[in-house]
Amino acid sequence: MSGTVFYHALHERFEAIRHSELDRLHKKLRPLSDADRQIVEAVTADVIRAIVHVPGQALNDDASQRSLDALVRLFALEA
Repeated sequence: MSGTVFYHALHERFEAIRHSELDRLHKKLRPLSDADRQIVEAVTADVIRAIVHVPGQALNDDASQRSLDALVRLFALEA
C-alpha cells in the first residue's frame, strides 16, 4: 500500500465511522432544521479531513513499507 492509497483508505475508514455515528444519533438530530443538519454534516466532514491531513502530509509514495504496514494494522485498514 502506497502513502497515497493509505491516505484514501484512512479517509474512507473515518468517513464510515462518521456516517455510522450520525446514523446512530439520528433521533437526537431529528429536531434540527435541514440547515442545521447540513452544518453538522459539513463540520464533521471537516473534522475528518483535518484528522486525516496530518498523517497524509507525513506520508508519501516514498514511505517505508514497514511504516505503512504498521499504520494499516493500527487503523484496521484493508490492504
